[in-house]
Amino acid sequence: MNQNKQIDVTKSKNNDNGLDVHRRSFVKQASLGAAAVSLSPLAAPFVQAQNGNNKVLKVGVVGLGGRGGGALNNILAADPNTKIWAVADIFERRTKKYEGNTKGGRIDTDGNKRIFLGFDGYQKVIDSGVDIVILTTPPAFRPLHLAAAVAAGKHVFMEKPFAIDIPGLKSVVDSARKAQSAGLSVMTGLVWRYSKHLMELHKRIQGGEIGDVVSVSSSYCGGGRPNKMPDIKFKPATMSNMEWSLRYWQNYLELGGDGILEFMIHGLDKMCWAMGDQMPVRCYGIGGNMKPVVGANSWDQFSLNFEYADGRRADFLGRQIPGTYTASGDSILGTNGIAEANKGGVSIKRDGKVIWQSKGGLGYQHEHEILLQHIRSGKVYNDVIGKMEHSHALAIMGRTAGYTGQLISSKQLMTSTDQLIDCEGLNFETAFEARPAAEIGKTKFS
Repeated sequence: MNQNKQIDVTKSKNNDNGLDVHRRSFVKQASLGAAAVSLSPLAAPFVQAQNGNNKVLKVGVVGLGGRGGGALNNILAADPNTKIWAVADIFERRTKKYEGNTKGGRIDTDGNKRIFLGFDGYQKVIDSGVDIVILTTPPAFRPLHLAAAVAAGKHVFMEKPFAIDIPGLKSVVDSARKAQSAGLSVMTGLVWRYSKHLMELHKRIQGGEIGDVVSVSSSYCGGGRPNKMPDIKFKPATMSNMEWSLRYWQNYLELGGDGILEFMIHGLDKMCWAMGDQMPVRCYGIGGNMKPVVGANSWDQFSLNFEYADGRRADFLGRQIPGTYTASGDSILGTNGIAEANKGGVSIKRDGKVIWQSKGGLGYQHEHEILLQHIRSGKVYNDVIGKMEHSHALAIMGRTAGYTGQLISSKQLMTSTDQLIDCEGLNFETAFEARPAAEIGKTKFS
C-alpha cells in the first residue's frame, strides 16, 4: 500500500482577492517544503544510487537514549554505505548495549574501543575519524556539542530542540553559519518538516493553492509528560542532584527547556512553516501546571497568540495532561481556501469541498536520506539559518510570554542573557538546584 497516496480533486487555478497580504514576500520567505521536495530522493531507496558516490560514511552518535538509538537505525536504513563508527553516552547501561554489537557489520567500534563513557565522550566521538555526528543528548548540551563538531569539520544531524535559551540559540546560529561557510551540512530533527505528505501540502500552499496565507491555528497536545519522574523524595541518597536531573531531564527547564521546547515545538515549527518561516514581532499568552511534578519545574500547558509584522496572527495550544483530548494539527487559512493537517492526514479545501488530500508517515528516515544526498553530492544542507532558528526563537518567546504573563516583542526577546545552565565542564558532581517553577504574573523577563 502506498502510505503517501494523494488525491487531486481539481487542478483549477486560484484567483487572488484584494486582501493586502503580499504573496511575493511570502514566496521569497518560502520554507523548507518546496526545496526539500525538489532535492529529496523520493524515487530512489538509496541516495548514492543517484550520483555513484559509494564512499562509506562513518557516523558517530552522541547520546544513546530513545532518539539516539532511533536516529542510529534511521541513518543506517537511509544508505547501505553508512557505518556506525563511534558512540558515547554518560550512562553506562546505554553504552553496554553496543558492546559486541556489530548489527550485521553496520557497527564497527574496533572491538568496543570507540564506545565512550562520560561527559567528554562527545569530543572523543568527534575525534575518532567520523564524517557525520549525530547529537541526541539532552538539549542543553546541543550548543556546546555542535560548536565542537563544526570546529572539527563534521557534518551534523542534531535532534530538536537545539537551544533552550537565547544565548544557546545565538551560539547554534553562529555554529550553523560557520558550518555553511565551511561546506558542512547541518540538519535538525524536527521530523514533521521531512514527512512527505506535509512537504507536499506546503509545496502546494507556497504555490498559491489556498491564496495568500492569512492566519494559522496550531495545536500539539499529548496525553502526558514523557519520562515523568517520580517524586524527588525517592532519589537515592547516594545519587547527586545533577545525575537525577539528567535521568529525568524532560522535567527540568534547565536541561530540556520546558515542554514547549521539548515536545510542543513540533506544533510551533509547523505553525512557523505555514507562516513562511518568518519571526513574529509580538507574543502574549498563558500557561501553567495542571499536574505538577514534585521537584520539577516544567509546565504542562501553553496557550499563545503571535502577531506578525504584516498584521497576520497565529495561535497555538499545547499541553501534556493525562486524560485530555490529544489531537494535534494545523488549520491554515488562505484568501482562497483552507489547508488542514492532523493525524488523519492533510487536505486542501475550497468552498467547503476537499480538492486535494494525502496521508503519510513521519519522516524519520527521509530526513537522513535528504542529509546524505547533500553530503554525497557535495551540496550544503542547512535548515537552521532562516528556518529552524525562527521555530526555536518563537518557542522561547512563547515560553517567556507564558511565564511572565507579559507582551513579549521579538526585539526584547533577543536581548535576553538568561543562560539556563552552563554545560562546559559539567559532570555528575556539578552542583544543581532547579529553579522554582515559573509563576505567571510574578516571573520576570531576564
